[in-house]
Amino acid sequence: MVPVLAYVVMALSGGMVIWGLLTTAVNQPPYKAQLLYAAGVEIVTVVQSIVGFVGIARGFRPEEFGTTIGYLIGILVLIPAAWFWANVERTRYSGLVLAVSGLAVSVMTLRLMQLWVPA
Repeated sequence: MVPVLAYVVMALSGGMVIWGLLTTAVNQPPYKAQLLYAAGVEIVTVVQSIVGFVGIARGFRPEEFGTTIGYLIGILVLIPAAWFWANVERTRYSGLVLAVSGLAVSVMTLRLMQLWVPA
């Protein structure tokens, strides 16, 4: 796990939270720019997970191996699911769905940093 990359993921997903809450507060569905931003955050998240899996493949064994694998896989599902939902159901609450997924990605990334200690 690269700490700088994890901090970038947390900062970008924090931006998703703020943007999603603002979109909901002004009673607007997410615009194309917001959906593209979420896709960009997903790309950085995928890079982070790939780095994690490469580290594990090269022999690094975190203390809680199963939990770490679960987080590395689970974090990849959140933004695409929220993106699909926000794109299909174009209501003011779609922004809230994106905000919740951004918050979850941020918290999961923080937890991955805590788990990334050798056994």
